Amino acid sequence: MPRSRSAQQVGRRRRFSGDDTVVVEHQSLGRPTQKRAANRVMAASEAGQEQERLKQSLQRERRRVHDVEAELATLNKRIQAVNTQMTHLRLQVEEGRKALQQRDESILRLRAELHQAREHQARRAASPTRAKPAAPAEVDDEGQKPVQWWAD
Repeated sequence: MPRSRSAQQVGRRRRFSGDDTVVVEHQSLGRPTQKRAANRVMAASEAGQEQERLKQSLQRERRRVHDVEAELATLNKRIQAVNTQMTHLRLQVEEGRKALQQRDESILRLRAELHQAREHQARRAASPTRAKPAAPAEVDDEGQKPVQWWAD
């Protein structure tokens, strides 16, 4: 056993520092260029993944914008159709109002005429009956008057 320790101690050099110097030992697990290259590869792959994710996100947004624009166009067409329909209905309502107004005017005119006719008839009934002058009897070619066989 003592030999193994002495062999280890002999193979390993120890340095002692002086009063004004400090010894620093650097321990590297791998070569520095390999670490940097690995970091660069990792960063590049992460950047590639991020770029791919952003591209997919952009495509989703473009699809969404396209869908929204299509829906907007459809809704604009529906609005235009509803506006056209409303205009037709307004015109029909206006025509109906005019027809009602004409009918009401006609009814008022006919009522006025009926009222006047009733007043005229009432006046005729209230006024004394005048004897109508007898119309001259018709005379035929021989100068004879026809015989009246009915009673007046």
